[in-house]
Amino acid sequence: MFSRTLHRAAGALFAATALAATSAHAADAWKPAKPVRLLVGFAPGGSADTLARLLAEPLSARLGQPVVVENLAGAGGNIMAYRLSQAPADGYTIGIAAAGSMAITHVLNPKGTNYKPADFTPITLAAVQPNVVIVNKDVPANNLAELKEYFQKTPTATYGTAGVGISNHLIAETMLYKLGVKVPHAAYRGAAPVITDLIGGHIAMTMDNISTAAPLASQGKVKAIAVASIKRAAQLPNVPTLDEQGLKGFDMPTWQGVFAPAGLPADVLAAYYAALQDVLKQPAVVEKMSGLGSEPVTGMSPEKFSAFLENDRKQWAEIVKAANISLEQ
Repeated sequence: MFSRTLHRAAGALFAATALAATSAHAADAWKPAKPVRLLVGFAPGGSADTLARLLAEPLSARLGQPVVVENLAGAGGNIMAYRLSQAPADGYTIGIAAAGSMAITHVLNPKGTNYKPADFTPITLAAVQPNVVIVNKDVPANNLAELKEYFQKTPTATYGTAGVGISNHLIAETMLYKLGVKVPHAAYRGAAPVITDLIGGHIAMTMDNISTAAPLASQGKVKAIAVASIKRAAQLPNVPTLDEQGLKGFDMPTWQGVFAPAGLPADVLAAYYAALQDVLKQPAVVEKMSGLGSEPVTGMSPEKFSAFLENDRKQWAEIVKAANISLEQ
């Protein structure tokens, strides 16, 4: 579902636009005069942190100032999002965020958040990657049917993600809902501790990005049960999709985008958009992202990214309602 939305949006955006034409001029007009903070809402080691560190060096070279990654883990990325919303809109603080803090939070708890969508300036969508169902290697399941049977027979089994309300939490809940099983959810402060407890046997399963899941599965530290996209992943060619295993049409990748506080001046916004487009097209960056199972997205202007976010929130609202998902899970 979401990847089709992404591909439709991206496909329509490769044509030249007025913003793209003016971005180069604005980029020449504004350059940072001091280091830039690049905020990430999760602990080191997760996909968002990996993407931030991959982009930081070439972005530093493009902007002419250091881009320093700062991890503000907790609450499924919401702590970072709040801090970003409170930062000055002067171009010296930007952040990498995903659906959890920029779409799902406001669907799950529209009146209880300390920030809102209007508190940000969307700059561009940067990356999309498939998710993978992985389990502890001692879990007696090698496919989706066996995993369902295991959960039905093991009421003490739990699964974990990097926070309540992040996309991987809701994707996992959607899968379990479609399977007809209920499994307790353990929320962590980042992806790394989830993996530590998964390997250690403290939780049975997680839904994680392929950049994390594929190396672990290839090394035999966990078992990969299914890919949560329509197509198999090149990094795990022998792992069937959820669609292949009976959940027809299940297609829910993860995305990451770059944001700034609301009110970012037009010339600064255009400068960042142009710089990020340049970075995301660099062969070395594309190669490294592809090696991690992440697909760079180019050409999504701030206006189109804003429209994408609005559509994403609507789709998550449908999922939350259908699966009866709440913040207590």
